[in-house]
Amino acid sequence: MNPSTRNSLLVGVIGVLVGAALVTNWQSFTATHKPSNAAPIPSVAFAAPLHEDDLEQRIIESVKRTEPSVVLIRSTVRGQQIDPFSQFFGDTGGGNGQPFIAHASGSGFIFRKDGDTAYVATNAHVVYGADNIEVLLANGRKVQAEKVGSDIRSDLAVLRVTGQNLPPALPLGNANALQQGQFVLAIGEPESFQNSVSLGIVSALHRTDITAGGDGTFNIPSIRYTDLMQTTAPINPGNSGGPLVTVGGDVVGIAAVVDPRAQNIGFAIPINSAQPILAQLETHKTISHPYIGVVMTSMNDRISNYLGYNGASGVVVTNVVAGSPADKAGLAQGDVIVELNHNKVKDPSDIANAVSKLKTGDKVSLLVWRKGSLTPFDVTLADMPEQVPQS
Repeated sequence: MNPSTRNSLLVGVIGVLVGAALVTNWQSFTATHKPSNAAPIPSVAFAAPLHEDDLEQRIIESVKRTEPSVVLIRSTVRGQQIDPFSQFFGDTGGGNGQPFIAHASGSGFIFRKDGDTAYVATNAHVVYGADNIEVLLANGRKVQAEKVGSDIRSDLAVLRVTGQNLPPALPLGNANALQQGQFVLAIGEPESFQNSVSLGIVSALHRTDITAGGDGTFNIPSIRYTDLMQTTAPINPGNSGGPLVTVGGDVVGIAAVVDPRAQNIGFAIPINSAQPILAQLETHKTISHPYIGVVMTSMNDRISNYLGYNGASGVVVTNVVAGSPADKAGLAQGDVIVELNHNKVKDPSDIANAVSKLKTGDKVSLLVWRKGSLTPFDVTLADMPEQVPQS
């Protein structure tokens, strides 16, 4: 891969959520692999050059150790299909809906084990809206699963399964130590072909502002990912929630999305970002995401001329979410946020980053320019709903 290709930046909306979009007629699968008793092979950041056979053997051993703890997740979603033409005939809510049952599948892996209880990490979109979840182990054993916690904003969920002789938890690695060009393995259940392995490299780190979902599939809201790893390891429908592992067998990411417009471009949530969220979901079931409720853009000459604003910095409010804290506080379209908690802001990310470090119920002080005057506004942060209402 040449440098211009490797460093090219993906811009725009990535429109496919992998796992939850896969609707299947479930079949029985029997895996032939069993857990290996081989001793763990330590991961070496700067090892001596490997012969081809050495690298191949490390990959084989990594797969043998990892595969038994990777699971196929089957979920049942019940809902109501609405007649798309009902709005034209005066129907405002109901009577024309037809109930439906859909089956979705994805991947997951055991990240913690406590006696006969194992905790499975996966994507939230894989089990979104599910009222029945079943886990199929690599040896063909079926286990009923309970959703412990789920957070669609971070696209992470924790499931719990119980039973004797469950596979071991996989070791979690350090995604911050990854380098471009490093080999990684994606292990999961693409298209329900259980126990599938694909090899690739880390194409890039810290991809931001990638959006997926929101296309009406199972009513999954749009998900905005703020930090993803890009990999050439093929990620296909059904891979969502499966682990991305090093050739040493350490989990460094959780497969999340794929770019449908390109080949060999997939994305995974870094395990360093996922681990504290999984721990919080295990304990608190949900995660609070405080928000103000404004859509913002950076100031530029065209906007400042239109508004008559001559300040040196500021963030423009382009929309206010109906019923949000900003709406209740009295903010309006065309306002310019100059300060948050007495700190000047120059970009929407300044506000987003500051709010992300606060808690629901906290108050923030905004200094707002409106039609030539500066006015302070006190806003009490609320928990962001999964589906943000439109203004």
